[in-house]
Amino acid sequence: MPAIAVEPDCSQKTVRCWLHRFNRLGLQGLEDLGGQGRKRRRITEEERSRIISLVKTVPPGRLRWEPVGELWAFDESGPSE
Repeated sequence: MPAIAVEPDCSQKTVRCWLHRFNRLGLQGLEDLGGQGRKRRRITEEERSRIISLVKTVPPGRLRWEPVGELWAFDESGPSE
């Protein structure tokens, strides 16, 4: 079993799991079962719009260069004085 685990670079436990599935189900046991794990949460259209608008804004505290060559940190009120 350790030699088998070296080739695909996985743990012996993973190899054992797949081997048991193969012994139980044959070649079909080697296929991905799908649907495993936590289900994806769908977001509402309102949440999606909010995310998109946030991505397009400059984060507070991010340093930016002014056209005159001065560096300033963006915040809600604009350039810092």
